Amino acid sequence: MKLLEVYLLPLDERRFKAIATHSPTGDGEAESCLPFWDGEQDRRSTLIKVLEGSGVFRAEHFPRPGEQAWMVEAGILNADQQSFHPSYLEQIGQALYTALFPSNSSLKSAFQTALRLAEQEGTELHLRLKFSADSAARSRLADYPWELLHDGQRFLQHRQLVISRYIAYEALPPAFSPQTRLRVLLISPRAEDTAQGLVKLSDAEQQAIRMGLSKAEAEGLVTLEQLPKATLRILSANLSQRAEADMPQVLHFDGHGLFGKRCANPQCGQIHAGIRVDRCRICAQPLPEPTGFLLFEDEQGAPDYVSAASLAALLPKGVALVVLSACQSGMAVAGESVFNGTAQQLIDARVPAVVAMQYAVGVDAASQFAEQFYRVLGQQKPLLTALNEGRKWMGVDGNQWYRPVLYLRWLDNQGGQLFMETAIAGLRQSNLSRFQRLEMERLQVELQDLEQDYESVKAQLRVELDGSTQNKLKRQIDQIGQQMDTTEQQLSRVKQQDE
Repeated sequence: MKLLEVYLLPLDERRFKAIATHSPTGDGEAESCLPFWDGEQDRRSTLIKVLEGSGVFRAEHFPRPGEQAWMVEAGILNADQQSFHPSYLEQIGQALYTALFPSNSSLKSAFQTALRLAEQEGTELHLRLKFSADSAARSRLADYPWELLHDGQRFLQHRQLVISRYIAYEALPPAFSPQTRLRVLLISPRAEDTAQGLVKLSDAEQQAIRMGLSKAEAEGLVTLEQLPKATLRILSANLSQRAEADMPQVLHFDGHGLFGKRCANPQCGQIHAGIRVDRCRICAQPLPEPTGFLLFEDEQGAPDYVSAASLAALLPKGVALVVLSACQSGMAVAGESVFNGTAQQLIDARVPAVVAMQYAVGVDAASQFAEQFYRVLGQQKPLLTALNEGRKWMGVDGNQWYRPVLYLRWLDNQGGQLFMETAIAGLRQSNLSRFQRLEMERLQVELQDLEQDYESVKAQLRVELDGSTQNKLKRQIDQIGQQMDTTEQQLSRVKQQDE
């Protein structure tokens, strides 16, 4: 798998710079503008409503002045304003592609060359989109559905491109050693909240996961467990009582999700879906910033909205992947932080990888995705490969495949390799002990992480105008350089033992 990392740096609310900080074919950069603006008006919220839906146009969902007229002009809505344009997803994808890879830019050239190279070698190109943790204060770059990139001929993720998202912040990326056997913990709350339109879910996804993992279970590669009752308290107790060797590496949440606001009044606590409401409809108290919620059960089986922060706080070290098969679990569309969504909060809590749904997702589509995702993962393939194969089972001709998104902060060129079997295949003939091989692998991953951080900070320094921030970035570069020297020396000593 080839890696092309593109760092997206906001210059102001609309303009941004895109820099290739890691490329198999040479450097590239571009300065561009975000699409989906109507003069000075940002139509991003309109776009999200379009992508959230089922593909059926409902005029009452787009009541703002000029909103439907802009949708016609953008090629999203038919001229009669009665239905979406047959190629509205293609139009959106092409606008995103043009913004990310402007015509005649060195970045577009680097991307096209890297994609051709991957095709020639019969492998995938991993496009890693990197966002600064503080970028949301200036721009909503991370809100855009980059997974829909379309080059005018096809959606690129239907080709040989796989996309992940990386949030850059000061903490070092979490370490995780690939495993010979994975333990998957399934959390399947069946609470409903009809006031929010959240009906009781079937067990179709549970069955799909078991089907997808059946072969890997039979081969002893995976153990699948299910939480006996899907309450936050039982989950916390289950995880805290486990020995380290019995800790699940994968948590799968099969339930409802919601992005919105919860009233901070202890006597109220009313949930409000979306971002528009500023005051509680029940007690009129001002509402806090929106965040992601997952719908667990309480002890009586009633709905219990668990915030992303609450879930992140109880996850132990050793969880490598969280799969959130919940609507809006990958969404973060307001506020000054990129960490207010559920998936993003888990990344901030140092979970290496999170698969989530950017928008609402159909039950059948989620089940199809889960079955194929785990089937491919059980074949010891990287996360990105499993994600793309899962997308295909959602139907590439429909409007569900673009909804899964992968946040990956475990840096390796394999796109998130969980199994040791593939990760150290090239070391089997060495003279090193198993411990030494694992230590070599850890140091190689650590060195790669540091190299990526080094290039990313350098890229940020190139566009930073503030003097004090420049000095801070220069100190970071020096510190990372020293860490790289130390890691290289340690790696060299381990390699000498194999000679």
